[in-house]
Parts: sequence; C-alpha cells; structure tokens
Amino acid sequence: MKRFLRRLLAIAATAVTLPAAASTITPHYTDLWYLPSESGWGVNIIQQYDTMFVTIFVYGADNQPHWYVGPSVRTVGASQTQFTGPLYSTVGAVFSAPWSPAAYSFTQVGNVNFTFGTATTGTMTYTVNNTTVTKSITRQTWAGNVLSGNYLGGISANGTNCRNGINNGPILINGELTINHTNFFTPTFRIDFNNNTASCTFAGPYQQEGRLGSIVNGDWSCQIPNVTNPPRGTFSFTQVEATQNGVSGKFTGTDQNCTYNGFVGGYKDVL
Repeated sequence: MKRFLRRLLAIAATAVTLPAAASTITPHYTDLWYLPSESGWGVNIIQQYDTMFVTIFVYGADNQPHWYVGPSVRTVGASQTQFTGPLYSTVGAVFSAPWSPAAYSFTQVGNVNFTFGTATTGTMTYTVNNTTVTKSITRQTWAGNVLSGNYLGGISANGTNCRNGINNGPILINGELTINHTNFFTPTFRIDFNNNTASCTFAGPYQQEGRLGSIVNGDWSCQIPNVTNPPRGTFSFTQVEATQNGVSGKFTGTDQNCTYNGFVGGYKDVL
C-alpha cells in the first residue's frame, strides 16, 4: 500500500504485482438492441458467459408480429466480439391453455450472426427461409441509472508512455468512494484515502447506453498535501454497470506524466 501511495504522491513508485485478469467474457451484451431509425422491432440478448439466448421480434410477410429464437448463439473462437448460432421458428399451445409438449414444435429457418464493433454497437445478420437481413444495432435506452452513494473501491490501471522521469507501471488508487450523480448527467466520482489527507475527484457528463453508462472526456485532479504538481488530466469511464451491490467499469485517462488503461469499481458501503 505504501508503494501505491508513494506512486500517487510522487508519481514514481516501482511496478507491483496486481491480481490476474478475470476470465469472464467481456463486455457483456445482455440488453435490448434495436435500430433507432426503425421503431417497432428489435432483438433481446441474454448472455451467460460465452453463450447468448436471442429472441428477434419482427413482422412477417403478412405484416403481423413474428418471433424467432436463437437458443445457442456462441462466440466465434476467442474474439469475444463475434457470435453465431442457429435460428428457429416455434409454434405451441395458445397462451391461455395449459402447456402441452404435443403442441410444441420448432423448425430451423436459418442462422443469426453478431459482430460487435464496440460495447454498445454492432451488426446483426440473420437468415429466415433463404432471406438474409443485415441491420446495424445499438443498445436501447428508456431509463437511466442513478449511481449516487458511498462505496469502497478504486481504480486499478497500467501507466504507459510515461515521461518526466516516471517509469511505466501499474497504479492503484483506492479507498472510500463517494459518487454524486444528479439527473444522470453530472456525476462526481471522488476517492478519499490515507485518512482523508489526500483525495481525487473525477467529474464529467454521464450518458446512459442501454444497461451500461459512460462518462467520456471528463476531468480529474488530485489534492495531495506537500505536492505542488499533483496528478490532473482527462479520463473516460465506459461500460459502467450498476447493481444493488456496487458499480464497475473500464477506465482510461491521462495526466501530465502518463497514459492509463484499466478498471474502476466499488462495492456499496454500509456506513
């Protein structure tokens, strides 16, 4: 901890060992996706590890609603951005009747493929009875998260392209986090540590993107006793997820000494 603190205070600590990267598939594409210029249809994606359960709701040749389902849409190799699987049409008993396996049947009508360019945008191509459709899709937003609260956590990142006599290497800023987030647009992310003798503040405009959020091109600065040129610069938090347990996301930033790439997060503080 002292080495981490010295690196932040003097921006000159040696590299230390950080926890190994998690093996969970990232980013997580679970959400409702659509094409904003074409209201009325969309695709639900529920992802568990490397497999998606996909339901596409569109209109048939008779202009009536129709659903197609992809129950096993899996990653292609190790890309984590490409998924493919069979697509089915199903029939069953009327919703008001007891479920009957005899009334249920399914037929493969084609395949569905996803290629995600970012965590919030992608391309979907699917085939139904030899008709192929390609759509650009994005996460659909109809409400925003409010992240305000008290947390315990921080930022873990690698510093690269360092200058001013500073060595490349990992940093860790951790402690008590207070997030002030009003009307989804003005979050202030503040980290206090070392018995409140030093603090860092991250602030910028928040944007909701489906179940994820982001703060892009925000400003951050630190106040450290007896340090005349403490860290200050710009940052982005992306893929910000909020649950009743805490928040997490990706962190990129720069200051007068280094470029940083890593992670940000915290779990709820009961105090």
